[in-house]
Amino acid sequence: MARQVIGTGLNALLQQNKPSNIAADDKRIILARVAEIHSSPFQPRRIFNQEQIDELAASIRERGLVQPLVVRRVNGHFELIAGERRLRAVASLGHKEVKVVVLEATDQEVAEITLIENLQREDLSPLEEAEQYRLLKTRFHMKQEVIAQHVGKSRAVVANTMRLLDLCPAVRELLEAEKITVGHAKVLLQLHDDNQQKEAADRVVQRSLTVRQTEKYVHNLLAEEQGEEESIQTVTQAEEGVPYEEICRELSGNLSTRVRITPKGKRGGVIEIAFARQTELKRLLEIFGITARL
Repeated sequence: MARQVIGTGLNALLQQNKPSNIAADDKRIILARVAEIHSSPFQPRRIFNQEQIDELAASIRERGLVQPLVVRRVNGHFELIAGERRLRAVASLGHKEVKVVVLEATDQEVAEITLIENLQREDLSPLEEAEQYRLLKTRFHMKQEVIAQHVGKSRAVVANTMRLLDLCPAVRELLEAEKITVGHAKVLLQLHDDNQQKEAADRVVQRSLTVRQTEKYVHNLLAEEQGEEESIQTVTQAEEGVPYEEICRELSGNLSTRVRITPKGKRGGVIEIAFARQTELKRLLEIFGITARL
């Protein structure tokens, strides 16, 4: 069983290690050979800013390494827990040895720590964040609710972030390159055909469409598929000043699927949430906290 490291990341693990085998800060710091330190397989970041690493290297050259790396022992070598940029910086300076703190940590703890530390520094791209959530869910069998508690986010945020991995490869590339935003991506996820999704994303980029314009475009595509003639402006009719159209847009964006509100009677109505397959239904149920076998 992994020890709980909820929301506080590396600080929690440092405190957990401190009483048992660490008497004082100076005693837990050792020198390790740079060549013996391997990157963590749980590191979610794939892209590192070389300019930032060069600046860090210049600072280390001038002042030395102020904060040691954090590592654990795995199969005769050290595996990095925290300090990827510092490791790259000292390696670029040609240093043979570097200060490290050696801790005991399980795979799950390392995966959680690297995610939390990167989230706290806002270092991850949306897709990198989504991949780390998927790792916690598939490898360590963590439910979305538990993941959300550990990283300090809502279950809906975690679910919708993971949903970005359902984008077709071409659209994921556009998101990674920041040619479209997460808001655009959530709207495009309503298109379940990869070719249609790519064509829509290309249109967004070529015409510099806003998220709102993308919502209208995607809705009209879906309406054509279903033989509907109404545009997004006439999908819902406001009753007694209620902004149903705006509510539908916001719900569609949050749930990454088409939402329709149909007024019935004087005060009631129906909310319709569309899904194309059982996996989509399961995702929506998880957002609402419902676990069901489908």
